[in-house]
Amino acid sequence: MKRGNKLYSILKLKCPRCQIGDLFCSPGLFVYKDILKMPDKCPHCEQDFKLEPGFYTAALWISYPIVLLIFIPLLLLGFSLDSMHYFFKFMYPFIILFSFMLQVPLMRIARAILLNMNIDYQAK
Repeated sequence: MKRGNKLYSILKLKCPRCQIGDLFCSPGLFVYKDILKMPDKCPHCEQDFKLEPGFYTAALWISYPIVLLIFIPLLLLGFSLDSMHYFFKFMYPFIILFSFMLQVPLMRIARAILLNMNIDYQAK
């Protein structure tokens, strides 16, 4: 993937305008401190990340279908394996733990998707 692609900006959690500056104060997907803390502006191109009040509540509507696409197959897998063998009942806590661990990356990716839907890349 190279710069200029929206998918690059979303997966790398970079500014959608310059794709150089970090979207979050603590970069990376699996960060469990200051999960959603974002700078007010991009440190590289000065793009404002606070487009309007309550802007990021729309990220909930983006993350909801992603969560459904991931967790419903996991639940169905757990239920189908349960009927095959008793051992798989012990898989439920791991599926639940896995689900909670994926919430942070999904929240961050949903915010990146929302910003990329509203801000286009501008090469300098």
